[in-house]
Amino acid sequence: MKEILCFGDSNTHGYMPGLGTRYPIDQRWSGLLGKLLGDGYHVVEEGMDGRTTAFEDDLQPWRSALGYIGPCVKTHAPLDLIIIMLGTNDSKTRYGVSAEEIGFGMQELIQRIETFFRYNAGRAGACPKILIISPVPMPQTGGDPEFNAESLQKQAGLAAVYKAVAEQYGCAFAAAEDWITPEQLGVDFCHFTPEAHRIFAEKTAELVHQLLD
Repeated sequence: MKEILCFGDSNTHGYMPGLGTRYPIDQRWSGLLGKLLGDGYHVVEEGMDGRTTAFEDDLQPWRSALGYIGPCVKTHAPLDLIIIMLGTNDSKTRYGVSAEEIGFGMQELIQRIETFFRYNAGRAGACPKILIISPVPMPQTGGDPEFNAESLQKQAGLAAVYKAVAEQYGCAFAAAEDWITPEQLGVDFCHFTPEAHRIFAEKTAELVHQLLD
């Protein structure tokens, strides 16, 4: 059985745009991914709304991935692949960081994963492969006060930043904006529609087969 951990924010959690509730598992991309891969694969969902790569938030506690990735991989190890899609929330105005600094957060996240498996290989197994996916940039803020024009510019720069990080650390990389158009986002211009979840799952399944088969 090949174990896959999907680690992300609200689009991995399955947040429904305009409602704030959660899509059922058979509509969420990670749930669809499990069906597409079929027997021989186990897909674990680890999505949380508001999650960042590395930045703490007193308004929304527990959102930094750095504070959770250790216990998360320990809980689910051994793993064959970790899929990480984060970065949209890092661009919120209150964090005040650049796309490059968000990239530093992704680097630290990868380093913590590698360090955990390096020192726990006997019980947790070897370090899994890592697939970094840059999120779809929001085409507009939709009136959300947490984002502004600069936030959108940061999001648009994440694909290039994450691609460089992936090359540096030997990770696989994909840009979700190559799969999903702005028209396939919901009314908040941020969260996936059911169609976007389906497309994302199909494209991710292709990459999983390339990486693990």
